[in-house]
Amino acid sequence: MNDKPMQALAPSFSLRDRVFDTGEVCPKCGAHIMGLKFFDLDGQPRILKKPCPCRDAEIKAEDAAKKARDRERARQHRREWAEIPNMFSDATLKGYRRVPGTEEAFEAVKEYLLSREENWREGKGLILMGAVGCGKTHLGCAVLNCALEDGYHAAYWNVPQQLEMMMYGHADNTDQMRILDKALLADVLLLDNLGAEKASDWTRKELVIILDERYRENRPTIVTSNLMLTDGELRNTCGARAYSRLCSDHFKAVALTAADYRRKQA
Repeated sequence: MNDKPMQALAPSFSLRDRVFDTGEVCPKCGAHIMGLKFFDLDGQPRILKKPCPCRDAEIKAEDAAKKARDRERARQHRREWAEIPNMFSDATLKGYRRVPGTEEAFEAVKEYLLSREENWREGKGLILMGAVGCGKTHLGCAVLNCALEDGYHAAYWNVPQQLEMMMYGHADNTDQMRILDKALLADVLLLDNLGAEKASDWTRKELVIILDERYRENRPTIVTSNLMLTDGELRNTCGARAYSRLCSDHFKAVALTAADYRRKQA
């Protein structure tokens, strides 16, 4: 095969021969606009004009702004999906009101969040136990808000309310599946007020489904309860199988001994 014809044609395909000055000048910065000759898929000659430096900067700025808008939309979507109550939508550790009896829980949550990537990767969770109004939900939502800002899909799940909604006659099949799926699929889940639900074989079964699935998939769960793990009432309420998951090494339990400080403020 004779390679000379191909060698002769090679210079015509060089980039230097295909780039040229179009003769146009940018009205903003006065730079010459360069062009690139090429052939489309149909073999037709085309010219692509290269953006001048100022337009190139505008394009980069537009791309950056679009990415920022996309990030903000994604952040808003995560927040809407999380359904954190308005009262705790901005809950943080910094904004937590520490009173006597909350020190151990505060430090436990702080330590948990400092190692959150490792904890969430390993499916580690917390159980915050204490009387009504001592700040358990605030601490739990502080964890959720931190997860949301880190780009995770976190979710708030009030156990008595959500189980009530899932019961036959209170929600259609679509809503029941949506409520349950959120508890199963959230990257980080807060089961708030566990043990306050009206116990039945059905509620125990649903709780086992949630805790078992999250345990198997290493999805971290934060639990708040007015009952203590050592209290037989919690075991009777959520059932032996769910209780065994709460007692596993996936959870660290900590008690808040503070009284209801909301009542003190009234």
